[in-house]
Formats: sequence, C-alpha cells, structure tokens
Amino acid sequence: MAKDQKPERVYLTSPRGVYQWPRLNAPDTKFKEEGEYSVSLILKADAPQTKKFIETLTPHYEAALEAGREEFKKLKVETRKKLKNITENALFTEVFDKETEEPTGEIKFRFTMTASGVSKKTGKAWKRKPKVFDAKGNYMPKPPEIWSGTEGRVNFELRPYFVPGTGACGLGLRLEAAKILKLVSEGGAADASKYGF
Repeated sequence: MAKDQKPERVYLTSPRGVYQWPRLNAPDTKFKEEGEYSVSLILKADAPQTKKFIETLTPHYEAALEAGREEFKKLKVETRKKLKNITENALFTEVFDKETEEPTGEIKFRFTMTASGVSKKTGKAWKRKPKVFDAKGNYMPKPPEIWSGTEGRVNFELRPYFVPGTGACGLGLRLEAAKILKLVSEGGAADASKYGF
C-alpha cells in the first residue's frame, strides 16, 4: 500500500443487544467540549450470534494491537522507558452484578462518535450525529427519547488507534447508526403489555 493511500474503511453491524446509557438523541458535552454520542451494547456472552460477532472482530483487533506495537517501537527511547510497555485496551468488558459482584454472563461493547470539530484540511467546522432507524428500517430524523433497556443493533466503523502519550492501543468502534428494535423511553417500554393490554 502506498504511503498516501488510506486503508479501506470497514463498517460492521452488531447483533441485537440491550442498550446501556445511550446518548443517541443529543451529544454528551460534560467531558468533551466537542460533544460525544455514545451507546454501550450488552450481549449474552454464550449466544451464537455474540460468538460469531467476536470472531468477526478478532482479526481486526489483533491487527490493531500489532500496529500499536509497531508504533510503540517508533517512539523516542526516553518515552518508551517512561511508559515501560504498551497498554492493550480490551475489545469488550465483562458485565458484573452490582450486588453480588459476580459475572452476569454478559459482555459490553462501547460505541462512540465525536459530535463536532474542525477539518484539518479545510479549517471548516463540522457537525454530525448518528442515524437512527426504527424496527422496519425507516430512518427517523427526530427519534423519540432512547433510554437504557432499549433493544437494538448498532452499525459502526472500525478505527484502530495508538496514543503516543500513553502507549495505549486498541480497536475503536465508531458509532454510525442505530436500529431500534424495542424502545424504552420516558415512562418505560413502548409495548402495550406494560399497561396490561
């Protein structure tokens, strides 16, 4: 590959899972001035679709770690001595019960999208937000409030990264779109069974 040729972008879609702390309606600006959309997706670790999903991601994750190790070698010797070693961030985290602190048998993936910024090439400001679709695949330009417990899928771009200052590397999952399969919004679940109908 030529030096000026960018690697091909890879987009994937997750299996159905449960959203935790979704920020899909508006970006969170508490810790990042530019704002960040995000959602964590909880999946059952032993489900066949979860295992297949991990199998698909693993080669990309391993390639990101290898690239990170190569970048670490290029750092100045004093930086490498200070950091001591590279930090390989996990692809997903295990979910634990808050009361018992025992594993729940679930794992969690986190997807994020920066909401705004300034183009390095043009100097122009830009904004973006994730696209949201309903269960039938219809685009919702103004989706309802999406709360934790909502079930859905996530479309995302793979973004390998290496942070020279900390020596951290891994595979970022950049949020692109969300498909809502069972909505939980203000007042609880959207289905009629909540009200005994």
